[in-house]
Amino acid sequence: MKFRLTLKTRFTLVAAGAVAAVALAITAVAFVAIRTDLQSQVQQEIASRADSVKHLANQYPHGHIPNDWVPLHSSGFGVVTYTQVITSAGVVWTQQQDKGLLTPSEEAIDVAAGTAPEFYATTNIDGTRAMVLTTPLEPGLALQVAEALTNTDLEVARVGATLATLSAIGVAVATLLGWAVARTGLSPVARLARVAEEVSLTGDPDRRVEVGRGDELGRLAATFNAMLGALQRSLDAQRRLVSDASHELRTPLASLRINVDVLTENPDLPAEDRKEVLARVTDQVAELSRLVASVTDLARGEPPATQMAPVRLNAVAFDALEAARRDWPRTEFDAYLAGGLIEGNAERLRVAFKNLLDNAAKFGPPEGPVQVRLLGGEFTVGDRGPGIADEDLPFVFDRFYRALSSRSAPGSGLGLAVVQEIALGHGGMIAAEPAAGGGTLMRLTLPVRA
Repeated sequence: MKFRLTLKTRFTLVAAGAVAAVALAITAVAFVAIRTDLQSQVQQEIASRADSVKHLANQYPHGHIPNDWVPLHSSGFGVVTYTQVITSAGVVWTQQQDKGLLTPSEEAIDVAAGTAPEFYATTNIDGTRAMVLTTPLEPGLALQVAEALTNTDLEVARVGATLATLSAIGVAVATLLGWAVARTGLSPVARLARVAEEVSLTGDPDRRVEVGRGDELGRLAATFNAMLGALQRSLDAQRRLVSDASHELRTPLASLRINVDVLTENPDLPAEDRKEVLARVTDQVAELSRLVASVTDLARGEPPATQMAPVRLNAVAFDALEAARRDWPRTEFDAYLAGGLIEGNAERLRVAFKNLLDNAAKFGPPEGPVQVRLLGGEFTVGDRGPGIADEDLPFVFDRFYRALSSRSAPGSGLGLAVVQEIALGHGGMIAAEPAAGGGTLMRLTLPVRA
């Protein structure tokens, strides 16, 4: 089973890791600084002791130090400062009981010989760490002063332990604070995840995430709510479309079934009656085909942006006019085409133009005329029909809506709804208005390219 860290856990670990890194760096710098300072204090004490011994040695006549001269307080290493004198030959002058306590190195003999400067060194004396200063005393002699580092090492260890403890406490506190901040800051994400899981399980996009903040997480929650709202509207529109389509299909299907039953149950039906029934069947099948095509157009939606391409409106309008003249041979179409270039889908735009032409031919006089104008991105179609009542104008683009005056005419009430869907999908708009001299003028406006 693969282990996955939650976002809150990752945030907490990152915060703790960052604080731990900073605390470690600060602790290391502080530890080195304190240790260096303590060692400097020891070196100062040793240098002070060496100066006092030199002052004592300078009191001899002519600055001559007697052979085997032993500085004061040269014994008792570990309790007091230890001192001894070495010669350029490597001979040690010290108390008898301290012989061999601090064996001179080659560097120390070089200092006694005057070929090397004074230096500090850390060494072990009788199993104890000590700081040793080797400094010239007089030609041929060097003074070595040693100080035990026991107390200094204990102090450094204590400081190190204190710093480590404080760092651990700081990391622990930072971890708790990081967890609290992550829990508070990421709570909208957790709520969003819960809502998304519920919507995924139930299929009901009616849930919403509470938005009580104006930061990026608040914007994310608001966008998620907007997405759920759009999904809800889409589902509602889909259910309404299915319901309305089912209702609209029921009547022509029932009528078609009745006519088919008449033909089936009356094989000896007179020729004229049979011809009349068959004509009704043909009309009803054509009406069903148009209804299904319109429902398909609405359900299909607009093509994605990847299917958009430059479209010359003149060519689209010309194709739609040719198709309308074939379907309405008695109707006169008076057309003037001076369209522009838009970014769109030519097939969908042809459907929109054709629906407007069919609508004008259907509701206008059989002979027309239907006035068609295309100027830039504006496509207008005017008829000489009875027009649309003022109370019906706001609803003519609703799905399956049919005005009272047009319910006797064939159609499903979906043609103009399809036109509106296509117009909105192309960033345009469609409007209906009374035509000058009577009838209706449909105005489809599309954004043309410069």
